[in-house]
Amino acid sequence: MAVPLQERLYRTEAIVLGRMDYREADRILTIYTPQRGKLRVIAKGVRRPLSRLRPHLEYFTRCQLMVAKGRELDTVTGAETVDAFLPLRADLDAFGHASHMAEVLNRLTEDRQENRAAYELLASSLHLLADAVDPFAVTRHYELALLTLLGYKPELYRCVSCEADLSAVSNAFSARLGGVLCSLCRGADGGSRMLSVNAQKYLRTLERHGLATAAKLRLDPGLRAELEGTTSDYLRHLTERDLASLKVWHALRDGSPPVP
Repeated sequence: MAVPLQERLYRTEAIVLGRMDYREADRILTIYTPQRGKLRVIAKGVRRPLSRLRPHLEYFTRCQLMVAKGRELDTVTGAETVDAFLPLRADLDAFGHASHMAEVLNRLTEDRQENRAAYELLASSLHLLADAVDPFAVTRHYELALLTLLGYKPELYRCVSCEADLSAVSNAFSARLGGVLCSLCRGADGGSRMLSVNAQKYLRTLERHGLATAAKLRLDPGLRAELEGTTSDYLRHLTERDLASLKVWHALRDGSPPVP
Protein backbone atom coordinates (compact mmCIF):
# COMPACT_ATOMS: atom_id res chain seq x y z
CA MET A 1 0.00 0.00 0.00
CA ALA A 2 1.38 3.42 -0.99
CA VAL A 3 2.34 5.81 1.79
CA PRO A 4 0.30 9.07 1.63
CA LEU A 5 2.29 12.03 0.33
CA GLN A 6 1.85 14.05 3.52
CA GLU A 7 3.52 11.24 5.48
CA ARG A 8 6.47 11.06 3.08
CA LEU A 9 7.27 14.76 3.15
CA TYR A 10 9.04 16.64 5.92
CA ARG A 11 10.50 20.11 6.32
CA THR A 12 13.81 20.80 7.99
CA GLU A 13 16.40 23.52 8.36
CA ALA A 14 19.87 22.39 7.31
CA ILE A 15 23.45 23.41 6.64
CA VAL A 16 25.21 21.89 3.64
CA LEU A 17 28.39 20.11 4.78
CA GLY A 18 29.41 18.46 1.54
CA ARG A 19 28.28 17.25 -1.86
CA MET A 20 29.13 14.71 -4.51
CA ASP A 21 28.12 14.76 -8.18
CA TYR A 22 25.89 11.84 -9.14
CA ARG A 23 24.79 10.68 -12.54
CA GLU A 24 24.34 13.32 -15.22
CA ALA A 25 22.81 16.22 -13.30
CA ASP A 26 22.18 15.16 -9.69
CA ARG A 27 24.10 15.66 -6.45
CA ILE A 28 24.21 13.71 -3.22
CA LEU A 29 24.41 16.18 -0.36
CA THR A 30 25.59 15.72 3.20
CA ILE A 31 23.56 18.06 5.39
CA TYR A 32 23.31 18.69 9.12
CA THR A 33 19.92 19.42 10.66
CA PRO A 34 18.71 20.48 14.13
CA GLN A 35 16.25 17.62 14.70
CA ARG A 36 17.58 14.78 12.52
CA GLY A 37 21.33 15.23 12.79
CA LYS A 38 23.42 14.37 9.75
CA LEU A 39 21.61 13.22 6.63
CA ARG A 40 22.59 12.24 3.11
CA VAL A 41 20.01 13.36 0.58
CA ILE A 42 19.80 13.61 -3.18
CA ALA A 43 19.01 16.78 -5.13
CA LYS A 44 17.88 15.74 -8.60
CA GLY A 45 18.75 17.95 -11.56
CA VAL A 46 20.55 20.44 -9.31
CA ARG A 47 23.59 20.67 -11.59
CA ARG A 48 21.53 22.00 -14.48
CA PRO A 49 22.12 25.75 -14.97
CA LEU A 50 18.43 26.63 -14.59
CA SER A 51 17.80 24.47 -11.52
CA ARG A 52 15.71 26.30 -8.93
CA LEU A 53 17.36 24.31 -6.14
CA ARG A 54 20.94 25.07 -7.12
CA PRO A 55 21.44 28.53 -5.52
CA HIS A 56 20.14 27.28 -2.17
CA LEU A 57 22.37 24.19 -1.90
CA GLU A 58 25.88 25.62 -2.08
CA TYR A 59 28.54 24.76 0.50
CA PHE A 60 27.75 25.95 4.04
CA THR A 61 24.40 27.48 3.05
CA ARG A 62 21.84 27.51 5.85
CA CYS A 63 18.54 26.66 4.23
CA GLN A 64 14.98 25.47 4.70
CA LEU A 65 14.35 22.23 2.85
CA MET A 66 11.31 20.23 1.83
CA VAL A 67 12.33 16.59 1.65
CA ALA A 68 10.59 13.42 0.47
CA LYS A 69 11.48 10.17 2.20
CA GLY A 70 12.99 7.53 -0.05
CA ARG A 71 14.09 3.91 0.21
CA GLU A 72 17.80 4.66 0.21
CA LEU A 73 18.18 8.44 0.03
CA ASP A 74 15.62 11.11 0.81
CA THR A 75 15.05 13.60 -2.01
CA VAL A 76 15.15 17.38 -1.76
CA THR A 77 12.01 18.71 -3.43
CA GLY A 78 12.22 22.36 -2.38
CA ALA A 79 14.78 24.73 -0.88
CA GLU A 80 14.97 28.30 0.40
CA THR A 81 18.08 30.10 1.65
CA VAL A 82 18.12 31.27 5.27
CA ASP A 83 21.72 32.54 5.21
CA ALA A 84 24.19 31.99 2.38
CA PHE A 85 27.16 33.32 4.40
CA LEU A 86 28.30 35.01 1.18
CA PRO A 87 31.43 36.68 2.64
CA LEU A 88 32.95 33.22 3.09
CA ARG A 89 33.18 32.81 -0.68
CA ALA A 90 35.35 35.91 -1.05
CA ASP A 91 37.76 35.16 1.81
CA LEU A 92 40.16 32.23 1.43
CA ASP A 93 40.97 32.06 5.14
CA ALA A 94 37.32 32.05 6.17
CA PHE A 95 36.34 29.54 3.47
CA GLY A 96 39.18 27.18 4.39
CA HIS A 97 38.29 27.21 8.07
CA ALA A 98 34.58 26.78 7.30
CA SER A 99 35.49 23.72 5.22
CA HIS A 100 37.41 22.34 8.18
CA MET A 101 34.47 22.89 10.53
CA ALA A 102 32.13 21.07 8.18
CA GLU A 103 34.59 18.21 7.73
CA VAL A 104 35.12 17.78 11.47
CA LEU A 105 31.37 17.63 12.15
CA ASN A 106 30.89 15.19 9.29
CA ARG A 107 33.65 12.86 10.49
CA LEU A 108 32.77 12.92 14.20
CA THR A 109 29.03 12.25 13.90
CA GLU A 110 26.88 9.34 12.78
CA ASP A 111 23.84 9.67 10.53
CA ARG A 112 20.46 10.58 12.01
CA GLN A 113 21.60 11.37 15.55
CA GLU A 114 19.97 14.58 16.75
CA ASN A 115 22.24 17.20 18.31
CA ARG A 116 20.67 20.65 18.11
CA ALA A 117 23.54 22.20 20.07
CA ALA A 118 26.05 21.00 17.47
CA TYR A 119 23.91 22.49 14.72
CA GLU A 120 23.67 25.84 16.48
CA LEU A 121 27.42 25.81 17.16
CA LEU A 122 28.17 25.33 13.47
CA ALA A 123 25.67 28.01 12.43
CA SER A 124 27.01 30.58 14.91
CA SER A 125 30.62 29.80 13.98
CA LEU A 126 29.92 30.26 10.26
CA HIS A 127 28.23 33.54 11.09
CA LEU A 128 31.33 34.71 12.97
CA LEU A 129 33.58 33.76 10.07
CA ALA A 130 31.31 35.66 7.69
CA ASP A 131 31.58 38.67 10.02
CA ALA A 132 35.39 38.58 9.70
CA VAL A 133 36.16 37.42 13.24
CA ASP A 134 39.65 35.86 13.37
CA PRO A 135 39.25 32.43 11.68
CA PHE A 136 41.93 30.88 13.89
CA ALA A 137 40.17 31.81 17.13
CA VAL A 138 36.72 30.89 15.82
CA THR A 139 37.95 27.49 14.65
CA ARG A 140 39.82 26.58 17.83
CA HIS A 141 36.72 27.56 19.85
CA TYR A 142 34.51 25.51 17.53
CA GLU A 143 36.76 22.45 17.80
CA LEU A 144 36.89 22.52 21.61
CA ALA A 145 33.15 23.22 21.96
CA LEU A 146 32.22 20.47 19.51
CA LEU A 147 34.52 17.94 21.18
CA THR A 148 32.84 18.78 24.48
CA LEU A 149 29.33 18.39 23.03
CA LEU A 150 30.19 15.02 21.52
CA GLY A 151 31.83 13.62 24.64
CA TYR A 152 35.46 13.96 23.56
CA LYS A 153 36.46 16.91 25.75
CA PRO A 154 40.24 16.83 26.31
CA GLU A 155 41.59 16.92 29.86
CA LEU A 156 43.48 20.19 30.31
CA TYR A 157 43.85 20.51 34.10
CA ARG A 158 44.94 17.11 35.45
CA CYS A 159 47.43 14.62 34.14
CA VAL A 160 45.58 11.91 32.20
CA SER A 161 48.00 9.31 33.56
CA CYS A 162 48.58 10.03 37.26
CA GLU A 163 45.67 12.51 37.71
CA ALA A 164 47.88 15.07 39.48
CA ASP A 165 47.11 18.75 38.98
CA LEU A 166 49.19 20.12 36.13
CA SER A 167 51.97 22.61 36.89
CA ALA A 168 52.64 25.74 34.82
CA VAL A 169 55.45 24.13 32.80
CA SER A 170 55.69 22.65 29.35
CA ASN A 171 53.76 19.40 29.41
CA ALA A 172 52.75 16.95 26.69
CA PHE A 173 49.43 16.38 24.95
CA SER A 174 48.45 12.78 24.29
CA ALA A 175 45.88 12.36 21.54
CA ARG A 176 45.63 8.65 22.39
CA LEU A 177 44.88 9.29 26.07
CA GLY A 178 42.73 12.36 25.47
CA GLY A 179 44.54 15.09 27.35
CA VAL A 180 47.69 16.51 28.91
CA LEU A 181 50.45 14.47 30.55
CA CYS A 182 52.54 15.97 33.33
CA SER A 183 56.33 16.21 33.07
CA LEU A 184 56.74 12.97 35.06
CA CYS A 185 54.33 10.97 32.87
CA ARG A 186 55.39 12.03 29.38
CA GLY A 187 56.69 8.52 28.76
CA ALA A 188 53.17 7.11 29.07
CA ASP A 189 52.65 7.96 25.40
CA GLY A 190 55.67 8.06 23.13
CA GLY A 191 53.58 9.75 20.45
CA SER A 192 52.57 12.70 22.62
CA ARG A 193 53.27 16.29 21.50
CA MET A 194 54.94 18.91 23.67
CA LEU A 195 52.58 21.67 24.72
CA SER A 196 53.98 24.99 25.88
CA VAL A 197 52.70 26.93 28.87
CA ASN A 198 51.15 29.55 26.58
CA ALA A 199 49.36 26.91 24.51
CA GLN A 200 47.90 25.37 27.65
CA LYS A 201 46.80 28.81 28.86
CA TYR A 202 45.10 29.55 25.55
CA LEU A 203 43.12 26.30 25.53
CA ARG A 204 42.03 26.87 29.13
CA THR A 205 41.01 30.44 28.28
CA LEU A 206 38.81 29.11 25.47
CA GLU A 207 37.18 26.64 27.82
CA ARG A 208 36.72 28.95 30.81
CA HIS A 209 36.04 32.32 29.21
CA GLY A 210 34.94 31.54 25.66
CA LEU A 211 35.70 33.01 22.28
CA ALA A 212 35.15 36.67 23.17
CA THR A 213 38.13 36.64 25.53
CA ALA A 214 40.36 34.32 23.48
CA ALA A 215 39.87 36.35 20.28
CA LYS A 216 41.48 39.37 21.96
CA LEU A 217 44.74 37.53 22.60
CA ARG A 218 47.60 38.12 20.20
CA LEU A 219 49.31 34.89 19.23
CA ASP A 220 52.56 34.65 17.31
CA PRO A 221 52.73 32.30 14.29
CA GLY A 222 54.63 29.67 16.24
CA LEU A 223 51.96 29.43 18.94
CA ARG A 224 49.21 29.28 16.32
CA ALA A 225 50.99 26.41 14.57
CA GLU A 226 51.47 24.61 17.90
CA LEU A 227 47.78 24.88 18.80
CA GLU A 228 46.58 23.87 15.34
CA GLY A 229 48.95 20.91 15.34
CA THR A 230 47.74 19.74 18.74
CA THR A 231 44.07 19.84 17.82
CA SER A 232 44.85 18.22 14.45
CA ASP A 233 46.56 15.33 16.25
CA TYR A 234 43.55 14.79 18.48
CA LEU A 235 41.04 14.99 15.64
CA ARG A 236 43.15 12.61 13.55
CA HIS A 237 43.13 10.11 16.40
CA LEU A 238 39.37 10.38 16.92
CA THR A 239 38.43 10.14 13.24
CA GLU A 240 41.17 7.62 12.39
CA ARG A 241 42.09 9.59 9.29
CA ASP A 242 43.76 12.78 8.18
CA LEU A 243 41.43 15.74 7.75
CA ALA A 244 42.05 17.37 4.40
CA SER A 245 40.49 20.83 4.60
CA LEU A 246 43.18 22.71 6.51
CA LYS A 247 45.93 21.06 4.48
CA VAL A 248 44.28 22.28 1.30
CA TRP A 249 43.88 25.75 2.82
CA HIS A 250 47.59 25.92 3.72
CA ALA A 251 48.56 24.86 0.20
CA LEU A 252 46.27 27.38 -1.46
CA ARG A 253 47.18 30.23 0.87
CA ASP A 254 50.93 30.20 0.65
CA GLY A 255 52.19 26.88 -0.55
CA SER A 256 53.40 25.99 2.93
CA PRO A 257 53.47 22.35 3.99
CA PRO A 258 50.62 21.03 6.13
CA VAL A 259 50.94 21.36 9.88
CA PRO A 260 52.76 18.18 11.04
